[in-house]
Amino acid sequence: MSVRGPKAIAALCLRCLAVLSLVNGAAVTVFLLTDADSPWARQAPQTLYYLVVALVVAAVLIGLVGFPAGVLIARLLEKSRREWVHVAAFALGGAVLSVTLFAMFGILQSGEGWYTLIAAAEGALGAGVARWRTGRVHARQTPWTQEQGAALPWGKITP
Repeated sequence: MSVRGPKAIAALCLRCLAVLSLVNGAAVTVFLLTDADSPWARQAPQTLYYLVVALVVAAVLIGLVGFPAGVLIARLLEKSRREWVHVAAFALGGAVLSVTLFAMFGILQSGEGWYTLIAAAEGALGAGVARWRTGRVHARQTPWTQEQGAALPWGKITP
């Protein structure tokens, strides 16, 4: 299965932004609801504003850095037919790019190792889940014969 080319990578980048929006939105919501006495919860509108600004910055960075990196990773993996290899490579690439970008902007210089782990998790989750979902969408759109579908590791995916 081939999920490469600028169109497929652009769709992957949009899915990555959607995943990051959902995960970070849910995390902020849970944080605000569980710790109502925190300074962040008392300033909920400002916290949500910062979340939106962070997602806009993420969209720009995904477009400027993630898109070319995704095209490169897809090109390097064009001979590999195993879906898990593609998902793992995109997750690893996302983690490395995220930590690199966070470090470039000075966010990781606070001395706490947790920020590095969070940055890596953000990138890995965003790119990995987006690549997995893009592969699933592509598999559903590809007309498989019954024999080809039965030979797939996950079985035939039906709409």
